[in-house]
Amino acid sequence: MTTPSVGFVGNVATEPEVRFSKAGKPWCSFRLSVKPYVAGATEQPQPEFYDLVAFGSLAENVADTCRKGSRIVVSGRIEDASWTGNDGTEHPGQKIIADAIGPDLRFTSTTSTRPKAAMPTKPTPTLDGLLGPEPKRDHADEPF
Repeated sequence: MTTPSVGFVGNVATEPEVRFSKAGKPWCSFRLSVKPYVAGATEQPQPEFYDLVAFGSLAENVADTCRKGSRIVVSGRIEDASWTGNDGTEHPGQKIIADAIGPDLRFTSTTSTRPKAAMPTKPTPTLDGLLGPEPKRDHADEPF
């Protein structure tokens, strides 16, 4: 069974904090404030707060670019995340596992830079003869 994707637009409520797993993989957590709007209502509802978690390069990019108060768009999935308080009582809750996060461009503009692709550290092998035999090289004419 696949978990349905959800989308939110809101403000970053706490500074994103990057941590690293025991395996050295980055992850980031922060809270998102979403203020629902009800057209024609005399009183608007109070904001709702969600715990967000991002992993890998998304976590690092969020920590580098998002600050408390940043208006963002989030796509992800909801997971149950209950916790036990100091008094031993169980508190039900939910968290959003982010798949994508970006700035809300209705209220700001931004520039984006894409990191350069890493060069392979070793030559790519031929695919079991599918590309033909390895070319023979005579290195005698190379200056070094």
